Amino acid sequence: MTPSLKTTAEQNSAVRLTGLDAARALALFGMIIVNVDVTAHPQGIEELVVRLFHGRASILFIVLAGIGFTFLARSKKVTSGGIWPTVTWRSALLLALGLSLQLLPTAVNVILALYAGLFLIGGLVVRWSSRSLLTGAAMFLLLGPVVYILLRSNTDLPTTSASFGQSPMEAAASVLLTGPYPLIVWAAPFMFGMWIGRLKLHLPSTAWRLLSWGLVAAGAGILASRTLMWGLGEPNITEIGFDHLVLSAGHSEMPLWLISSTGSAIAVIGLMLIITPRLGAFAHPLVITGQLALTCYALHLVAIAVIVRPESPDPNPSILISLLIIIGLILLSLTWGALKLRGPLETLLRIPSIFTRR
Repeated sequence: MTPSLKTTAEQNSAVRLTGLDAARALALFGMIIVNVDVTAHPQGIEELVVRLFHGRASILFIVLAGIGFTFLARSKKVTSGGIWPTVTWRSALLLALGLSLQLLPTAVNVILALYAGLFLIGGLVVRWSSRSLLTGAAMFLLLGPVVYILLRSNTDLPTTSASFGQSPMEAAASVLLTGPYPLIVWAAPFMFGMWIGRLKLHLPSTAWRLLSWGLVAAGAGILASRTLMWGLGEPNITEIGFDHLVLSAGHSEMPLWLISSTGSAIAVIGLMLIITPRLGAFAHPLVITGQLALTCYALHLVAIAVIVRPESPDPNPSILISLLIIIGLILLSLTWGALKLRGPLETLLRIPSIFTRR
């Protein structure tokens, strides 16, 4: 680790950046709203509300994961070789958890298998310079969607989420190449998050820059998409092809969507870094829920499987169900936090001490 990066690490770790925890809670809430929506099939105003979060909440989760990975690497104070036991353990756990949760009777595409792959990517690039990280993110941003289009249009690789019902090769293809969260595309916001984690996030000036530049990128991606579609025409949404490169719609896996959604993600991160310390105790419900995000994510999928009835002839009250789940998770997090304990799944993420003994 270079001296400058080590100094930044010490400054960022001097106090916990609770704004990141609060942002993680917002990402969780957004994903709950979207995931209830895909199972409940709402109509009207509820569907419009969901569009605000669709393809943005999940990117916020991934950017925060990149930041968290940088913090993890710094906390170990070891070389990239020394971090591999932790990375391997967490990747294996997240993969098993993701494949298991995908078996629940919901229409949700579980994102955790992607996390497993991204952690392995993080272990490979954690020692890269900041410039190299940005270059790598840009390469995935530009080339990932092109490879995705080629594979989707010319192969029969699976497009569904990986689960225990698939063969290992099918599951790998889904996670890495053609599934709902293809790593070849989503590595871009993750690596960008790793770069953000190297910034002096404890400084208000950094937070304000994230907010301002994030808003610019979010708007620029949408504006560029609208301009291109105005000039070139609407793409054929029934068949994937290179005309999709003009899209900025959520989960289109296209560059302009990545730019816009990553921009909105860093804007939210900047905003929460600014306002969370000022909110004081009022921000505590968000902060504690964000600290238990993995446990809450798993629980919300179980809740959807139990509560939502997609076979019902009448639309489910999507937003109401989402609010009930969110409120329930906040109350559960506050109760658990009062016990001064780590979340159950967060505890599992901590590598067993037997693996770290010298």
